[in-house]
Amino acid sequence: MMLIDLKRYSLILIFITVAIQGNAQSYMPWTLPFSVQDSLKKIAETEDQRIKAIVYSNMGIHYWRSRADSAMLYLSKAEKIAKKKNYIDLLPKIYYFMWGVDSQVTDNYPMGLYHGFEQLKYSTLMLDRPKAPGENVYSRNIYTAYLNIALCYAYLGNTEKAKEYINKIPQDIYMAEKWDEFLKYGNQSNILWDDTSIFLFNNSLVRYHIIIKDYEKAKLFTTRVREINLKFSAENQNLAPYRLFKAILMTNDKMHDSAVYYYKQVIDFAIETKDYKFLLESNLGVANAYNSLGAIDSAIFYSKNVIDLSKKSNYTVALLNANILLYKTHKQIGDSSSAFKYLEAADVLKDQLFNNAKANEAQNMALNEEVKQRELNEQKAEQQKFLMLTGIAVILLVVGIYLYGKRKEKERIRQIEEERKNKELKAASDLQQSLLPKENPMRSDLDIATFIRSSTEVGGDYYDFFPQDSGSLFSVCGDATGHGVSSGMMVSITKAGLNGIEAIAPNVILQKLNKVVKKVDLGTLRMSLNIVEISDKELNMSSAAMPPIYLYKASSNTVEELMQSGLPLGGLKDETFDQLTRSFESGDVLIQLSDGLPEAPNAKGELYDYDRLKSLIQASGQLSAQQIIDVLIESVDQWLEGNRNPDDITLVVTKKIA
Repeated sequence: MMLIDLKRYSLILIFITVAIQGNAQSYMPWTLPFSVQDSLKKIAETEDQRIKAIVYSNMGIHYWRSRADSAMLYLSKAEKIAKKKNYIDLLPKIYYFMWGVDSQVTDNYPMGLYHGFEQLKYSTLMLDRPKAPGENVYSRNIYTAYLNIALCYAYLGNTEKAKEYINKIPQDIYMAEKWDEFLKYGNQSNILWDDTSIFLFNNSLVRYHIIIKDYEKAKLFTTRVREINLKFSAENQNLAPYRLFKAILMTNDKMHDSAVYYYKQVIDFAIETKDYKFLLESNLGVANAYNSLGAIDSAIFYSKNVIDLSKKSNYTVALLNANILLYKTHKQIGDSSSAFKYLEAADVLKDQLFNNAKANEAQNMALNEEVKQRELNEQKAEQQKFLMLTGIAVILLVVGIYLYGKRKEKERIRQIEEERKNKELKAASDLQQSLLPKENPMRSDLDIATFIRSSTEVGGDYYDFFPQDSGSLFSVCGDATGHGVSSGMMVSITKAGLNGIEAIAPNVILQKLNKVVKKVDLGTLRMSLNIVEISDKELNMSSAAMPPIYLYKASSNTVEELMQSGLPLGGLKDETFDQLTRSFESGDVLIQLSDGLPEAPNAKGELYDYDRLKSLIQASGQLSAQQIIDVLIESVDQWLEGNRNPDDITLVVTKKIA
């Protein structure tokens, strides 16, 4: 029996040592071995509440940068057990990571302020309780709590309160220029900083000074972070925070090339560790840097990355800034339809941020500093203990009811919205299919092949053919703004307009069609379109904001890229369109396409490119129309390496055979 008890309490000691104090080899949090399955099994097998609390805490720490909801779930379970069983020594660590989820992942700074004060309260209680010999290791928890509280106040714009709590940190620690000076003071004061706590503390100091825009001190502490990190063994180093801070500071100094270099290194680390906050910050940073360098395509690509990644992480500020940048870049390149789309998305996000700010303000009023400080004083005074516990219970109940109500309402709205979207997608998909030709024109003098692939359930691309009594053929290729029912409406209007316009020159057709679309007025929706009139020996073509048309000439084995200016349909009422004329002889090939193929990104973010497309068309011009499409699609699929293309791909290939 004694042997069994010894093993049991040895296991408890191991869990406490690893989870709460950090082990003797100073493993960083991202290098600790971890298994969710083993943890859940351990919880199910043991009746020891202390072990349960520690394992739940470890699970929350494991998820805190990648899945905020899971992290808070397990940390809350650990908090509940620790409070019920009065495991005060576990609570500072639990509240530290709760603060981390609130302030570093979900941007809920009022709740982060609440958990920062909880960390301060229980860290202070740890100092007041009787301790074993040599157990004076908790002063650093108080200094960390001061810094966490200062960070939340800084995020909330209260610089005065932020500096008040920063000034509570001893100057010998705060102002030390080198990490070894920092550590020296800690050892002399018997604070006993371990490597992990030093690293995280200094990371927070850098972020604090970036928030308050004290960039010179931010640079000083960034250097200290790097020095600390290099003291770890190679497998335990993590240079991602240093590189992120370095990139932010270089952006401030307008060293955009260097900033891109550091941001991309952070992106690689963030993908590996599933740290979505780092991933979003870095992609947005790269996008802004590329925009400052004039690399518009790259700026657009990384901004779109932010939008895609935001589906996995609640970081509304980054999503808003990405949409604003996309609006500016598309406006700069003359893509008015896309610019309007992102401007509209930015307006929606601004409203969302405003509503979130109001909700946070309500939380902040319920969880302000005076209440938390009063609770701390009441906790120290034994005669006021009951009143303090009642106050905490009331606050948590109010917040819990508020959050529960918001969560239930949000879930109800989400279910309704999900059902609506599914119905809309089904209707839009049916509509899109009905608008496309059932078959391509069968002519003895032309070999025609087509291809369309939507990036989502319903795309916005469109192609069509209109045979004329004169023997000529109008070939149409278009790209409507957005996806879903809205794009289907635009394509319907376009198709109806084309059927109602007599056989005239392509540029005149576009002018008339533009007035039709403008008169219908679908808000910010637009339609890019090109029309080619194919006659016996000649091509007449006109374009409204579409990619270039390619013409392969068999006699010279050359490819001409025909690019025409013009706004998309539905923009300016009196917009005019140019028209080009080219000969069309036996063996020549006409290729109309949307921008989904030439602008397809590979895994490195590089675009397939129009020059690559042009070269491939020249190399395969002697093939049949369908074979040319097969070659192009096979090439772009290899470029995508199995990844989904973010835009629709449409090809209309017409070869002259007689």
